[in-house]
Amino acid sequence: MTNKQDKIFGTGSIVLIVLIGLGVLVALIRYLFGLGAITNLSDAYPWGIWISFDLLCGVALAAGAFVVAAVVHIFGGKTMKPLLRPAILTGFLGYILVVLALLVDLGQYHRIWHLTIHWNFHSPLFEVGWCVMLYLTVLALEFAPNVLERYNLQAPLRILKRISIVLIIAGIVLSTMHQSSLGTLFLIMPYKLH
Repeated sequence: MTNKQDKIFGTGSIVLIVLIGLGVLVALIRYLFGLGAITNLSDAYPWGIWISFDLLCGVALAAGAFVVAAVVHIFGGKTMKPLLRPAILTGFLGYILVVLALLVDLGQYHRIWHLTIHWNFHSPLFEVGWCVMLYLTVLALEFAPNVLERYNLQAPLRILKRISIVLIIAGIVLSTMHQSSLGTLFLIMPYKLH
């Protein structure tokens, strides 16, 4: 193994595998012993600073995807067209990470499906939950043409190309609604703002 190309994993890959292993271990501890076992959260302080980190990083990546899509498709910015597919992919992966982080942070993650059946219009998290689900769906549909072109599936590709402007507008509206709903959370807990 004197040649660099003979290595299966480089140093960077090994570091990432160790970090993934630690993340899986922490997630297992969280799911087995509860959120307080690893985060020191309680009913008085149910959310930690990582909620802000998750939302600021992942949601910002996804919002950037729709900004690039709007510039290219709606405002005619053809010079940005080469950036469109990487932006959509980055946004899709960023939002998948947001959803995975929320599943770890939620107190009763196994009840997430209740949001679709038991509607609570008085909860700001009701709109946040629906926006997250719909936004991820719109991002998946925005990313789907890449997969459909790869496997030469022309019929669904034509349908998605026809509705692409609607999807882009829906993504922009959903991301705006999502952020305004998160702002509502600060209004209902004014004494916890620092």
